[in-house]
Amino acid sequence: MAEKMNSSAILASLSPQEILDFQIRNGMLNLDDVREQIVDTERKKILKAHPYAISHGKDGRWRTWVPDKNAKDGRKKIAKSTRASLEEAVICYYLENDEELKRKRMTLRELYPDWLEYKKLHSSETTIPRVESDWKKFYENDPISVPLIDKRVRDLSKIELDEWIHKLIRKYNMTKTMYYNVSLIIRQMLDYAAELEIVEENLFRKVRIDSKRMFRKVHKKKDCTQVYTKDEEIMIFREAWNDFSNSKRLVYRLAPLAVMFQFLTGLRIGELCAVKFTDVENGVLNVVRMLQRDSDKVVEHTKSHEDRAVLLPQAAIEIIDVARAYQEKHNCSSEYIFSITEKPLRYRETNVLLEKYCNKLGILYRSSHKSRKTYISALIDAGININTVRSYAGHADERTTYFNYCFDRTPDAEKKERLERALAG
Repeated sequence: MAEKMNSSAILASLSPQEILDFQIRNGMLNLDDVREQIVDTERKKILKAHPYAISHGKDGRWRTWVPDKNAKDGRKKIAKSTRASLEEAVICYYLENDEELKRKRMTLRELYPDWLEYKKLHSSETTIPRVESDWKKFYENDPISVPLIDKRVRDLSKIELDEWIHKLIRKYNMTKTMYYNVSLIIRQMLDYAAELEIVEENLFRKVRIDSKRMFRKVHKKKDCTQVYTKDEEIMIFREAWNDFSNSKRLVYRLAPLAVMFQFLTGLRIGELCAVKFTDVENGVLNVVRMLQRDSDKVVEHTKSHEDRAVLLPQAAIEIIDVARAYQEKHNCSSEYIFSITEKPLRYRETNVLLEKYCNKLGILYRSSHKSRKTYISALIDAGININTVRSYAGHADERTTYFNYCFDRTPDAEKKERLERALAG
């Protein structure tokens, strides 16, 4: 009796998986037999769920119906010479057309288009092109990733996912940000697969990365490459004003004003192109739309999908007045401040002019995005509250403002004077 009780206690302490593993290790269970029984059971379940009768005709052929949404009565007839071949045809039909069964057989490559459509419903227009680019580079066209994305989603293991992502990190010498962007696809795809019940859980969420050892360290870029100094800004303003006053260009006549306006407002380039006179009210600019770079389409939201109000300095207000006066004088009214047609300013025009001015002045060319960084750095230098700076910049977090947009604009001569004063004993 005691022996039976001990045996029961031992068995009770074992999980079903442990018992199954024991049987396989000790040859008590033939996996081929198990697989065969599973297949047979699934086949019987499919045939049992089949809603139409199977009949044997006078001509000796076996017949039934299967669903067909394209047919007039919603079904189509199939016939075979034997019952076994007819049942096989019925099973094949459901395996090929049953959505749940198809999902269970899906590979990551096959799941990707469905997930991407789902992703589009929950993301901004600017996110999707980056996702599509990352999929092509790091998944579809990378030899390390191809075997993974061609495997059934439900067959992926944690160890496979772990090895795959670590190989990818090493191959591309990824930074933490790069890893986050690349892994977003697999992470969210497997979340999506779990929602569809293709898998029980997202195993990638269990993969651990040692960020201190694996990721390439990012050093903040040199100030001189990221912002314009005070002296350089003054020279660029002079060039832009001369260009506006003397240029014979036609369509983008007001673009030089836009170059100066960006330095005074910190607008993103797409926002700058699409800004309208009606956005200005009582010395405040309401930033509510942008020109999309890829589609060349104006959308009624900003990159962050949050409208913001930017207090305009007097110089910016004067630039708007100059643009309005020019449009009125030349009978080319446009709702867009820096355009003389019904279309917004072209996306790349300010960069073209900035490069032209820098080359003429003999200074380092920095893109119009650096004009935005110059504006934000100037506000920080002036001691404006960081929450106000963050708000004007359209950032969700002040850490973004500080880490990516805070640079020293002081000319070297002025830095030296300050240094001497600071160290004077």
